[in-house]
Amino acid sequence: MAKTATATTTKAATRSANEKTKVPKEDKPKRAPSAYNLYVSQHMKPWLADNPGMKNTDAMKAIGVMWKDAPENPNQGKETKARKPKAPKEKVAKEKKTAKGRKEKENVQSSSDVEEELEEGSSEQ
Repeated sequence: MAKTATATTTKAATRSANEKTKVPKEDKPKRAPSAYNLYVSQHMKPWLADNPGMKNTDAMKAIGVMWKDAPENPNQGKETKARKPKAPKEKVAKEKKTAKGRKEKENVQSSSDVEEELEEGSSEQ
């Protein structure tokens, strides 16, 4: 027996419900710029004027270095947080079907294991 569409499950009902709850983009207040955003906007044009012909990527790098010691920086003088190292990849055994339909385990080596084997092979010669 086929299900019948109700007023709450049709596409039109969903669309009208979304339109009722959606806030128009014009009514949303803009997020306040951060201290870094303000600093970059103040220092970008003067830096580019002092260094004609430089790329914006070079300007952002230079302004980022200036920001590190700027008095406007709320984290001035603090050390940057160290990133957590990525967890090493685990070796995973994949199952491979043989021609007869039986499953066999196939050992999969990580790229670091392959590199180690290559290094060992070249050092032995």
